[in-house]
Amino acid sequence: MRLHSTTPASHTTRLPAAPVPDWSRLSRDDAVRVLLRDGRIISGQIDMIAVDRSVFWVIQSAGRGRVMVCSSDKPVVVRAAAS
Repeated sequence: MRLHSTTPASHTTRLPAAPVPDWSRLSRDDAVRVLLRDGRIISGQIDMIAVDRSVFWVIQSAGRGRVMVCSSDKPVVVRAAAS
């Protein structure tokens, strides 16, 4: 007797992605979500990243422009799932 799942594969629950504390693992074109210390969330794609990985620029989703993210500001960076 085979048991069948009642939950379709498209409805599986995903665990939240873990923060990326080591920015050396980030690359241009990575999709990211950035939680700033003031509570704002930036979502988008990395446009440029400094060689020393101390700063990167995100082209925000929904046409919200480009923003710089600095490691010295201590944001929480999460690599978003590829779509």
